[in-house]
Amino acid sequence: MSDPLASWSTFALAILSFVAVGISYWGIRRQTESLATSVSADLCLKLIDRFDGAPMLATRGLAARALLNKSNLAQADDLFDFFELVGLYVRRNMLDVEVAHSMFFHWINLYWHAGKDYIVRSRQRSTEIYSEFEGLYKRVLAVEMRDAPKSRDINPTEADVEAFLKQELNQ
Repeated sequence: MSDPLASWSTFALAILSFVAVGISYWGIRRQTESLATSVSADLCLKLIDRFDGAPMLATRGLAARALLNKSNLAQADDLFDFFELVGLYVRRNMLDVEVAHSMFFHWINLYWHAGKDYIVRSRQRSTEIYSEFEGLYKRVLAVEMRDAPKSRDINPTEADVEAFLKQELNQ
């Protein structure tokens, strides 16, 4: 016959072990979330530095000129590649969509509108070209529509896009 005190002690020890595992799991999960947030913030700062740096400002100017003149549109490829990369980071949850929206919505939205005809034509050669950029555009647009449903940026006019591109030329 077993000792009832030993049985209860074993049961209590098992419960305490289960609670300790739960607390450890919760702590590790919180640390992982904190690390992911930190990495996302660091990535965002690096992307902003790159986007606002002299080489990308020159790239943005070339893209704006090409899109305004509707010629040499391949000069927009490097800029669209940047947004393609941001879109990949958002899709892979390496960069929070709300952070991407906050930092880049203005440019994503207007460059998407300025370049979508070119992108559609480019997809005749390769169906997946700029799919991450398109996904990014749709995700940040959804944030804009949720947070500011009356935003004039949701449906920019051709004049808005043209004024934006001219402003980009002067960066």
